[in-house]
Amino acid sequence: MNKFIVYEGLDACGKTTLSSLYAKERKSVVHSAVVEEALGLRKVIDSYQSKESALLFFLMNNYLKSHEVAGALESGDVILDRYFFSTLAYQTALLSESIVKNIVDTLNTTQNILLPEVIVFVKADAETINKRIEARDGPVQWYGDAVTQNNCVETAYKKVFQWFDIPIVEIDTSEKCGRSVEENYQLMKERIDRILSGGSNYN
Repeated sequence: MNKFIVYEGLDACGKTTLSSLYAKERKSVVHSAVVEEALGLRKVIDSYQSKESALLFFLMNNYLKSHEVAGALESGDVILDRYFFSTLAYQTALLSESIVKNIVDTLNTTQNILLPEVIVFVKADAETINKRIEARDGPVQWYGDAVTQNNCVETAYKKVFQWFDIPIVEIDTSEKCGRSVEENYQLMKERIDRILSGGSNYN
């Protein structure tokens, strides 16, 4: 049976690197969080820097992506770089937990959107993240990088995860942990494989 695995985490935490390695091993690809048809609209949303507009855009995109993933699962695994949980976490940080939770409940999300078998939550401490963002040598994204640097998005993620009954694999890529990319990958892979084989999601 084909698997649906979602990677979530803070900007510059290393989730794209880890998800790409895992997708290669499973002979799959990493799917983008935004459906292709919505890429143009995202640029418009970004230009306005409106929290409310971003929330509505990403919610719409999540539902479209859910349908896209359902179709893709018929032919193979789907590994997705960010999904519904990212939208909820960042909006919890920007707006409020009560507003976002009310939307989730009103939309009956758990029944109306395809949920993954496992979420891989990649995180890193502020020092590591800030160093990586600075190394990008480009503009700071108002919705991603800036929110990560100015809000406790990790705490928001933890709140959001409690709303769903989905196993979480947590990987800390902070430099203080002293692990290489390969070591983080092997640790992550062992935990994912344990869950997919019906074992515990103990981290």
